[in-house]
Amino acid sequence: MANIRIAVSFSESSLRAKAQQLAQQLELPLIEHADESAANHEYLLMLTSDYLCLQRTSDKKRSPFYIDFLSGKMQYRQKHAGLRKELIARAIGASPRDNPAILDATAGLGRDSYILAALGFEVTLLERSPVLYAMLNDAIERAQAHPGTAAIASRLHLIHADALEWMRNKQFDIIYLDPMFPERQKSASIKKELALLQHLLGNDSDSEILLNLAITCATCRVVVKRPRLAPSIAKHEPNFSLTGRSSRFDIYLTTKR
Repeated sequence: MANIRIAVSFSESSLRAKAQQLAQQLELPLIEHADESAANHEYLLMLTSDYLCLQRTSDKKRSPFYIDFLSGKMQYRQKHAGLRKELIARAIGASPRDNPAILDATAGLGRDSYILAALGFEVTLLERSPVLYAMLNDAIERAQAHPGTAAIASRLHLIHADALEWMRNKQFDIIYLDPMFPERQKSASIKKELALLQHLLGNDSDSEILLNLAITCATCRVVVKRPRLAPSIAKHEPNFSLTGRSSRFDIYLTTKR
């Protein structure tokens, strides 16, 4: 995590014990009342009765950020998802009935993995940022508690780990990489939520190392998500690519079976 001042807080007294436990797990200070000492921190990781969210203390007018698989946008995508329609599913190049071992080594916001789970795939997700891991875990738990998404969320297996360390000497059929902050043209805009997370987490600086490791660990293929017009990682040309309106999936075939 970047050198950012962040503290845990909570919205109501009944959540104090849970917030204390979270603060201990993340080794972050706990603020009993969000208005007290908040100015000493750039962000508050706020536990509410509805979700775990991130709030920038200098911009209280902006809505807090949280991960939500129950949002209208995600539910619409889930409802209309299909193996042929979803570019990520076509890039994976497998069917759920084949039961491929899939690793999302850069879980981030977890949206593509959630769609894969909605299509019937089991997915192991790695997230190295403790704050982002906590927020993603909260989103998965909320989805598990909802009858319409419980079965989908049960196919997501989240692990707090650095992929560069965790992946060594392990094998998966398919490894998915989505560098959260790929190189962009100076004129390109970045979504507010990604701008917030980039400030919090810093830039990805090990994409090339991670790609090379993934190629050694994947028995079938590595799939890398990129902005549509961005270069390949370290000019490492894929075997082929699938291109959508704003994103592109670079596929590196490994075939070690």
